[in-house]
Amino acid sequence: MIAGTGHRRSVEGRRREFDHVFRLFRISRLFLEETFMHVMHNTCTGAAAPEQVWKMLVDCEAFPDFLDGVNEVTILDEDGDRRISSWVVELRGSEMEWEQEDHLDHEKRRWDFRQTEGDLTHYAGHWQVVEDVEGVALELEVEFDVGLPMLADMIHPVVAKALEGYQRGIIGQSA
Repeated sequence: MIAGTGHRRSVEGRRREFDHVFRLFRISRLFLEETFMHVMHNTCTGAAAPEQVWKMLVDCEAFPDFLDGVNEVTILDEDGDRRISSWVVELRGSEMEWEQEDHLDHEKRRWDFRQTEGDLTHYAGHWQVVEDVEGVALELEVEFDVGLPMLADMIHPVVAKALEGYQRGIIGQSA
């Protein structure tokens, strides 16, 4: 019955109403699930030996000593080539914290990582050290989302710039 009228809604009317509500639900669900993922792929080259850059890279607990903005890195657990690390990084006066799972392939000099918990909505990627004409190339490919859609256009470039600075710092420290 339609409230207050004493009439029954037709099956077609109920179906249209259901379709309309379902369409609104799908649209709002898509909006809520929409991510503002930033994908970054950057390569930094230098004259250091690849072995030295790899050694510097995997010693991430030393990063706070020479990378501005990296306040703390702690290896929480290590089992062979797998480890769990905790990070505290400062970007423009705001601290971001997370834990990540790391997989190190020493033979390929590749470090894959993904956030398991923390301030970012998504953070995953890899570091790769390769030989280059100049000596070494440090590649970084990362996907990240800070989880603030309204501010993503402002925040994501700041994060990308900081990551590029970390690359240059690791190469510079390795020379």
